[in-house]
Amino acid sequence: MTIKTRKHALAQALRDPEGQVRSAASRALDRVEGLEKLEQVVEAARSGEKPIRIRAIHFLGYLDTAESVDALLSFLQDPEYDIRVAAIKAVQTNLPDKAYVPLLSCLNEPEPPVVQTAMEVLSCFKDQRATEFLLPFLFKKNSEIACTAAEALGRNGDPRAEYPLVKTLQQSGDPLLRAKAAEALGRLHPVPIQDQADSERKG
Repeated sequence: MTIKTRKHALAQALRDPEGQVRSAASRALDRVEGLEKLEQVVEAARSGEKPIRIRAIHFLGYLDTAESVDALLSFLQDPEYDIRVAAIKAVQTNLPDKAYVPLLSCLNEPEPPVVQTAMEVLSCFKDQRATEFLLPFLFKKNSEIACTAAEALGRNGDPRAEYPLVKTLQQSGDPLLRAKAAEALGRLHPVPIQDQADSERKG
């Protein structure tokens, strides 16, 4: 089936008597037309006015093809930090596996908004390998960074974050950070029973 055939079928579905069918067809038609014009979308994301670039970047995340993901990952090196932030947010739409390691490298960024956005998206992968990379940010002097790290650790759910979060809850002088640590503790996955028993014996 060609893209032309898909577009024709979806255009007809825009006249369906059921509203939910028309809505679904409209969304699908947007994506199909985007796939048809992928090169133009990538070019719009690469150059031009910043608002247009950001819109094109978000649309690339929506398209979710190998080519669109590769383009998004290339924007993680863009000199404009808000373009890098937009690319990270666009990756969150589908969380492609190939984006995981490039996102980890974004934690070394000098710009706090890039680091915060990378932490948020990394935690959505629910991959416990991220824990060791997220934990150091919990103890940063920058309160916003530390709070984002607490939220990310809670979202990720790795029970290994329990002790650092408890320490933060008990010792931080920042009430917002203490609140974020408390919320994160409530979201952690249970410790496996065997690990719990081992811990109690050592205690």
